[in-house]
Amino acid sequence: MLLKGARLATFDPPRLDEADLRIEGERIAERGRPLAPRDGEEVLELEGAVVIPGLVNAHTHLYSALARGMPGPAAAPRNFVEILERVWWKLDRALDADSVRLSGLVGAIEAARSGTTLLIDHHSSPSFIRGSLGELQRAVEEVGLRAALCYEVTDRNGREGRDLGVEENVTFARERASALTRGVIGAHASFTLGDESLDLLARAVSDTGSSLHIHVAEDRADGDDARARYGCSVIDRLDRRGLLASRALLAHCVHLDPDQVQLAHAKGCWIAHNPRSNMNNSVGHAPTVNLRRAALGTDGMDEDMFAEMRAAYLKMRDAGRDDAVAATVQMVAGGHRLAAALFGLPFGKLDAGAPADLVVLDYRPPTELHGDNLAGHLLFGVDRSHVRSVLVAGRWVLRDRRVTSVDEAKAFAAARSAARDVWSRMASLGTA
Repeated sequence: MLLKGARLATFDPPRLDEADLRIEGERIAERGRPLAPRDGEEVLELEGAVVIPGLVNAHTHLYSALARGMPGPAAAPRNFVEILERVWWKLDRALDADSVRLSGLVGAIEAARSGTTLLIDHHSSPSFIRGSLGELQRAVEEVGLRAALCYEVTDRNGREGRDLGVEENVTFARERASALTRGVIGAHASFTLGDESLDLLARAVSDTGSSLHIHVAEDRADGDDARARYGCSVIDRLDRRGLLASRALLAHCVHLDPDQVQLAHAKGCWIAHNPRSNMNNSVGHAPTVNLRRAALGTDGMDEDMFAEMRAAYLKMRDAGRDDAVAATVQMVAGGHRLAAALFGLPFGKLDAGAPADLVVLDYRPPTELHGDNLAGHLLFGVDRSHVRSVLVAGRWVLRDRRVTSVDEAKAFAAARSAARDVWSRMASLGTA
């Protein structure tokens, strides 16, 4: 197809140009102005619509789509660990194959409607481990999005649950890679993993040639546990087991000091910053001034990266950072660089050879729009309501605001029914 009359906006560095794009197969084949239509080529006149690369959610939990509006626990949690015990660890234990699939389906639909084309998901369903990543893959690929999937290995469900989690990660990473999906090795957090489990995870990373996705120092409890039981920081503990390595994704990192962040970066690790979730859980704010290899995630709050960008910016400004605009845009670009490392494709580009993953925005700027002020429009003007169409790997996932491959109403009706069943099962569960 040929996209005519677009305003192409990219973020690394911020740039805006008027140009046409030719799409062939899964890639952008040509960029220029003007490009002449070829015989048999579908031509779409965009009439100056802004086009951006598809956005990346660097850390999410698709299963939390079924938590929206969920009744709170009988006793209000007093700290972060109790939030896990009384809410999230009960929710994940109540998930079955149907609810896992539907959470992935509606989460992917909401991502597409938000211009998010690649989801780096961290999954947990202790009552349904084997085959759970395959259910998520089928759901996300049915919508047409890309994903990097993993299962959350933890000791809290016993040795059998731990070993099944490792097996699910390894099997999926080895056997289920596709044009749209990759598998990585998932782990909950240091405070729910013994040394034997960390060694198993290190072996899984090595055997699959993959990388680790783990929560790190989201709350002080993680670091306190590492110091009390192992006499070191969380970062040092992971490093001793060989888990700090190129492409490892460390989610949150709220309670790391500058030296620990520097060590993680020196080892080639990425950090996923999740400002809205951190505020929601009252755990603090990541040391963003020290983050060089960082990307934004939602931690399952939703799949709306425009909302996450704005929250990241406002939190940094509230902390007094004068460079908050540039820092936020760099984290958006960081998501593309992280995705490139995981998939081996030049995400974030709108040039020949780049994947045809892009978002068409119905954004009519009330002031001039150019490369020098693109970031200001992105943070103060654009939101998910402007997403008109979404292309992933050369295929329309959302076209003129209609999801192309899924009966959206049917999917959400089924999800509501599944959520009622999940909530009912949760009510019968004790504390994790």
